[in-house]
Amino acid sequence: MHFAPLLLIVACELLLLLIEQYTPLPGWLHFAVSVSLATVLLCFVALFKQREATVVSGLRREIGEMQQEAARSARRYKSLLEGAGNAIFIFNVETAELEEENRLGRELFGFSKEELGTMAVRDLLDPCEQDRLRGFLYQLVRQGEADWDEVRLVRKDGSPFLGEINARLIDLGDGQVAHCLLRDITEKRRTEREIWQRNRELSILNNMLTGMNQGTELKTVPEATLLELMELFRAEGGTLHLSTPETPSPTLCASRHASPELAQVLGESLNNPDGFGEVRIVPLGDAGAGWGSLTSIPICSQERLTGVIHLIHRESHSYAPEELRFLETVGRQMGSIIDQIRLFTELTWKSEELLRSHRLLEKSSHNLSVSESKLKQNLALVERAHLEQVRLDRMKNQFLGMVSHEFNTPLTSIISGVDHLLQQGWSSQEDACQVLEMVRDGGLRLKALVADLLKLIRLESRREGLETSAIHLRMLLENLLDQLQPLFEERSQVVTLRDLDHLPFFQGDCGYLERVFYELLLNAIRFSPEGGEIVVNGRVVEREDLHQRAHTLQRFNPDFLRRCGERCYLEVEVRDCGIGIPLHEQQGIFEIFYEVGEIRHHSSGRRQGKGAGLGLAIVKGMVEAHGGMVWVESNDGSSFFLVLPLEQELIQPALF
Repeated sequence: MHFAPLLLIVACELLLLLIEQYTPLPGWLHFAVSVSLATVLLCFVALFKQREATVVSGLRREIGEMQQEAARSARRYKSLLEGAGNAIFIFNVETAELEEENRLGRELFGFSKEELGTMAVRDLLDPCEQDRLRGFLYQLVRQGEADWDEVRLVRKDGSPFLGEINARLIDLGDGQVAHCLLRDITEKRRTEREIWQRNRELSILNNMLTGMNQGTELKTVPEATLLELMELFRAEGGTLHLSTPETPSPTLCASRHASPELAQVLGESLNNPDGFGEVRIVPLGDAGAGWGSLTSIPICSQERLTGVIHLIHRESHSYAPEELRFLETVGRQMGSIIDQIRLFTELTWKSEELLRSHRLLEKSSHNLSVSESKLKQNLALVERAHLEQVRLDRMKNQFLGMVSHEFNTPLTSIISGVDHLLQQGWSSQEDACQVLEMVRDGGLRLKALVADLLKLIRLESRREGLETSAIHLRMLLENLLDQLQPLFEERSQVVTLRDLDHLPFFQGDCGYLERVFYELLLNAIRFSPEGGEIVVNGRVVEREDLHQRAHTLQRFNPDFLRRCGERCYLEVEVRDCGIGIPLHEQQGIFEIFYEVGEIRHHSSGRRQGKGAGLGLAIVKGMVEAHGGMVWVESNDGSSFFLVLPLEQELIQPALF
């Protein structure tokens, strides 16, 4: 009940009484003023009551809405927390006690919500992580965030696992809490270690093959492999025993951290080669003088023991089945590599002996020519035959060198890949696909080499006739440029065709000429720098034009000008922008198995590498099969010229 209106009425009555003392008022006026004043006051009181009720109702409604919004926010927060894709923990920074966690967090550790509510962060950690916990909390408080990688955690059943924690500090006003995302990275780390192991194994095999292809000394490749195996399997010591043709029983070749007494004991155990058919792990015990276990890896070639690698561990060491298969593969590959290196060494020694014999023969021939003047003419014939023999010997040696390298390299890759698949099985489709691709590439490379050799044999023996048809040079080149466009784009090179539209059609073998210009353009791509320009020119030349260049043409084909007659020829130039070819090597590049210089001195591109030396020899043979010739001129870059008769000649010259 409000007393304000009553107090106001009493005040008005007192005021009227005070006025009546000075000015008497009629009774009706006094009564009317009192009633009016009371009515007004009552109206004001009613309006005030109504407004107060409205305000109170509005406040209650706003409070209700705020409570509902708070409830929705709480449910949303709970849903986000429980539905998160990672385990989430919230703990008090000062006490490190757990305050809240989500479903994945409880499932990760195997504890219930009530159990985690009574635990602290340290209760979830391995005891060895307590010192790191203090550093983690210090960094979190100081920087507002902290990451903890490879933390050792323990589940309710006692099983350990590795975790990764990302924490952020949240200030609640009356305290600070940490919001932590926890991920189990045990499987991730195991997978990373397995990937590293497989990559390391492949690297060891690749280094072995690389050492063989580079002609490394016999002792270097096994010693390097021994060190890599020790590093891969964390062996504290190791030895390498190899046999030689002079000493069939393996002898010590290399030793790392093995005492002479232990190395002697291991050497004596090799007297029985039948006991090394497979990888063996032998505990040394008291006989090891401080060593725990010994792993013996036989090095075999063609079912014959070539040597043994020993890996020595301080403690007992075990291997997974994949690791044992890898060690067996290493032993077989090393045995094959050792045989190849020994064969190559023997071939080199015989070649040197042949060269010394040749020098002695040359010296004897010279002395004989001086002392026997009557036999000068016969000696000249012998000398010519001798030079031809030298050329044939050089071609033979080049052929043997090419076969020993170009054929052996893909064959080794094929055999190694197949052995690897046979040993590893098909456990990983990606690894199997990589090995199969290596086998396929090696087979295709061998097929291409054999095809080129057969092509040269047919060209030399003239067993393959020309299938001539009308050809226009520009149309032929445009088809080839479409095929080579990816190479030009990769090296940012451009090809310019000049003065080809006005050239006449001519008769030629389309397949032969496509191969000719393909080899010339490919040669220009290889020996031109990135961003360079390759120019192809064409024109019709007369006999007089050719005789003006007689000095150059006779260097490459002495009989061509004599045979060319009065015919017209189509001359084509393919010019690159490399550094050129030395004068003394220009004639040799068209011979079989000849490769000029080092390609890295000619091109800055990524596609660097040497071929088998057949491309330009095939070009020479195919052009001369048409009755033309090919030569090279070099100044700023190299220009390969070829002339093709616009009329066919009847007699073809010898190619090589």
